[in-house]
Amino acid sequence: MHYIETGSVDPCYNLAFEEYILTHKTEGDWLILWQNRNTVVIGLNQNAIEEVNLPFIQEHGTTVVRRGTGGGAVYHDMGNLNYSFITDLGESRMVSMERLTRPICAALRAMGVPAEVSGRNDIVVEGQKVSGTAQRIEGKRILHHGTLLFSSDLELVAGALRVDPEKFQSKSVKSVRARVGNIKDFLPAGMTIEAFWQALKAHLPDSDSTVEALMPQELDEIRALADTKYRSWERTW
Repeated sequence: MHYIETGSVDPCYNLAFEEYILTHKTEGDWLILWQNRNTVVIGLNQNAIEEVNLPFIQEHGTTVVRRGTGGGAVYHDMGNLNYSFITDLGESRMVSMERLTRPICAALRAMGVPAEVSGRNDIVVEGQKVSGTAQRIEGKRILHHGTLLFSSDLELVAGALRVDPEKFQSKSVKSVRARVGNIKDFLPAGMTIEAFWQALKAHLPDSDSTVEALMPQELDEIRALADTKYRSWERTW
């Protein structure tokens, strides 16, 4: 498996980077691990105004960006680690979320975290959601990506998103904490997200510790894609 990092915490650049790998690296399996600074990432078909608490995100300098996959809005900060798998779609046009989420669960369990797939696209630990996932098909390739809440600020998670009353009893931080958890709470005390990053990579099957690099021209194309597409006000709002 090819392993690559974005080298950035800019959400627009990171989504452009992910899209570039999907559309230009059309052979082999690819793994990207990456982080975003404070960001609300909304699903492809969502109404941004309905998903974000606009006064709150303006007060906290939170970026809003629209990704290229479906699903619900999620909050990213530097306590969250994102992963992206890109691989061949194969014969079937229906690739289960569970199949591509399983390696992450196995890696977490190898670290002592009792993770399991719940529902269609969540990873839970002792009943608390620690990860959500989404997919995109591009030709004969598929992108499967997800969040891993390691030590995210759950108060900001509660404040930045408009809370669906069907998911939470109220808009309080208390109700968010009841459903959402941080992986750090299930690991040995003192583990940093940097150490977790390395441990996750080490426990994923076939992952190479060597970080591959893109050519300067490719990075220029990614920056251009970030500026013209993912920073677009019209696309996001």
